[in-house]
Amino acid sequence: MKQFTTRQIVLLGVLMESGITLIHAPAQAADYANQHAYWTCVIAAIVLCLPIWAMLKLKRRFPDQDLMQAMVSSHPVLGRALLAIYLILFLIIFARDLRIITDLVEVVLLPLTPIVITSLILLLTLVFMAKGGISTMVNMAEIFVPLLIVTLLTMPLFFGRNMDFSMLRPYLHPEVEGVIKGSWRMMGYMVDIMIVPFVLPGKSYNGRSAWFGHLTGTVYMILLVLLSELVIGVPILSRLFYPSYELVRQLQLTDFLDRFDLFVAALTVPTFLIKIGVDLYVTSLAIKRMFTHAWGSLMVWPVGLLGYVCSFMLFSNTVQIYDFSREWTAVMVIFFVFMPLVLWMLLRPKSKGNDNDKSSSTRERDRSEQKEGPQGSETGHAQL
Repeated sequence: MKQFTTRQIVLLGVLMESGITLIHAPAQAADYANQHAYWTCVIAAIVLCLPIWAMLKLKRRFPDQDLMQAMVSSHPVLGRALLAIYLILFLIIFARDLRIITDLVEVVLLPLTPIVITSLILLLTLVFMAKGGISTMVNMAEIFVPLLIVTLLTMPLFFGRNMDFSMLRPYLHPEVEGVIKGSWRMMGYMVDIMIVPFVLPGKSYNGRSAWFGHLTGTVYMILLVLLSELVIGVPILSRLFYPSYELVRQLQLTDFLDRFDLFVAALTVPTFLIKIGVDLYVTSLAIKRMFTHAWGSLMVWPVGLLGYVCSFMLFSNTVQIYDFSREWTAVMVIFFVFMPLVLWMLLRPKSKGNDNDKSSSTRERDRSEQKEGPQGSETGHAQL
């Protein structure tokens, strides 16, 4: 199994935590928390510290396995049953994110193209990304995630006088109930960072990379929400479906570059696609972990097409995704906040004495996994 660097895992964590969150979650947070919407990111991040800690403790027991492998190896029957539930959850996440990015591209880049064709084009890109394995998407994240961060950090230099700090008043009197409701909506998207332990082995998912990635992603979301409030204003921000895009539209360097937002969109849309590619990858990987002899790369296309159909069947428009955030957060909290604590208490590696009769079959399975892809024999990293 390939060992990833700390920098790569940090960027992957930032990608999963803020990749889709920044599209329209800030508007939902501002709708309830008003000028203190940035506090919703802080509260959601504090809650996520508990499952991240549980995953780090659990990963130490399984240094050579991802979380799905650990579930199946510790409890073959119960682990596969739980993995089937996670498979449905991953499929819904993939369908949700695909629908969100399809609508965004339809509005921003391709308004005259039928939405079905736009979604198929995006699906084709995602399938080839997922078939390349997690290494391909991590390497792509090393290119586009820093560009996403640099874009945000340079925005205040261009806005200048357009930032109105009176939008944050009163500073020290937040509406607690509104902040809690906004945090609930924000957590439903930021919790996607918990997908990382499902695709990475314990040796790669260490404390330094996990905590620093979580911290960087949280700071990024706080800065984005703050900048949106200062430039757009809270009353308008709470009524937008794509506040991050509207924020970019305010960038006007010169009369010639009045559509500078298209250039920024060309840099950020690939970042969103990488995040959704990870969703498709982990869904296909779940099928492979459930059925040991399944060839995961052959499942990418069927899973992708199934997610494509579900994206239109489950969510007919963006408004339904927006309104479904309250109930969806409850589902995500159960499986990505509470369930990691349960798995930390239940999962234990089997003793060597009970596995002597299975050691030969395990070694044969590991050899077959390393030979599945054309790159497997070179890197030692199992592909789908």
